[in-house]
Amino acid sequence: MIIYRPPEIAKHEMIMVATALSLILFMGMVLPSLAQSQHVDSLLNKAQTLEPGIHGMSDVPNVKITGVTISSDKSISINLRYNGTEATSPPIIIVANALTNRTEQAPMEGSQVLSEGWISPNNLTISLNGSSSLYDLNLVSVIASPYGSTTILQK
Repeated sequence: MIIYRPPEIAKHEMIMVATALSLILFMGMVLPSLAQSQHVDSLLNKAQTLEPGIHGMSDVPNVKITGVTISSDKSISINLRYNGTEATSPPIIIVANALTNRTEQAPMEGSQVLSEGWISPNNLTISLNGSSSLYDLNLVSVIASPYGSTTILQK
């Protein structure tokens, strides 16, 4: 069965999913401290010592993120590779999020769609929206997901 979602809705949904995954990753670093902490101040002090990290993952079969680099205050460069047996690479959406443990800095986000048949290997740059600088943030996550129609497997 094929389910088609209009691109505007699919893109919005994928950005929401990627943002949720980024928050889960961030909370995974903070919640263990919360379980051991009896004071919020203590938690905040521990959270401010988090090591910065840049993470990339793909949930598209045969598509790998081979590199993520901060290229300026508001943009990141991403290297992708398609290793599939199909003649053309699949359509994908790449969503990037950047978070910090400081309340005065807002999260940043951006996305880009690659149509079916994109050239592999591929290097693309995504501009992120927000008032912060990527150099000041603690966690940058990039997620590649299928874009357009979705196939639901049936048993």
